[in-house]
Amino acid sequence: MKAKARAQQSMRLSWTTVIIIAAIVVFAGLCLLSLLLHLLSYPPADTTRWLAYCGIGAAVIVVMVVILHGIHETRATRRVVAEALEGRSPMTDEEFGSRFYQPAIAPVAARLRHLLADNLECDLAGMIPPDCFEEWLELFPGPDSAADSFFEAVAIEFQLTRNCPWPERFGSFDSLVRFVAEHAYAAKAK
Repeated sequence: MKAKARAQQSMRLSWTTVIIIAAIVVFAGLCLLSLLLHLLSYPPADTTRWLAYCGIGAAVIVVMVVILHGIHETRATRRVVAEALEGRSPMTDEEFGSRFYQPAIAPVAARLRHLLADNLECDLAGMIPPDCFEEWLELFPGPDSAADSFFEAVAIEFQLTRNCPWPERFGSFDSLVRFVAEHAYAAKAK
């Protein structure tokens, strides 16, 4: 399973690299074409105009690369999650909570699953408690990752503070549900 995840990460990195290289090639070609037109124009064109066109071109390329990279990451994550949940019967968030948890914890489980689906931008209808959700969150690396935004949303939703003994890793979705249920109720009791 880890080899498959590594191969998928490698494939994502390859696609990202190809997109970035293509954008650089297109931008360099546009700049060279612009420079050629600048040198061949009579009377000579304004150099500041040429630099402005190249700057605008660079900005457009950067925006396109960021947008394409985001689209690629979202599709890759959806594909990985869909493969992990393949063949399972779908359930709504409420069915998930009531099927796998006691009535007191079921709303917490349902809400956590909904928050996770929102942060991953994926359908988690086939998810079960033993699933390792952290692997899916790690598919969005970086300083503003899906993991950061998910755990921030969890902390806000359930009023969890930094004083809670947050584990380094949860391992399974069930561990997260039980952690949040225990500490959210403890915070309300105080």
